[in-house]
Amino acid sequence: MIVAGIGGLAAWAVATPGAVSYYATPSEVIADGAKSMGRNLRLGGRVAELDRDGTLVTFGVSDGEVVVPVRYRGDVPDTLKDSTDVIAEGRLGSDGTLVASRVLAKCSSKFVDEDKPEHLGKDPEGT
Repeated sequence: MIVAGIGGLAAWAVATPGAVSYYATPSEVIADGAKSMGRNLRLGGRVAELDRDGTLVTFGVSDGEVVVPVRYRGDVPDTLKDSTDVIAEGRLGSDGTLVASRVLAKCSSKFVDEDKPEHLGKDPEGT
């Protein structure tokens, strides 16, 4: 039964290759050109040039080489800031802008070891 389940999962993955891809990078979207237009996409990268105007949010998603503009209407997470990791889901328009139906932002918190005060900008003596 387990073998049949694994076989079914493998067949599904082969039949729907886009479903197993977690997200596309901006460079991949640009390289795909017209094939990406009008398709539903999950676009991942870093936020660039975030602008909030009420419920209209515009920003770019960058992979360090290419930026794809994104437009979203609705509430976005407070963690959505310039340079944070983001995944935007939506449809790529003919102008190259992703009209997002969902925006997910990664929390930018970092673990800091309390036993190491130099991570907090203090010297080991606490001065």
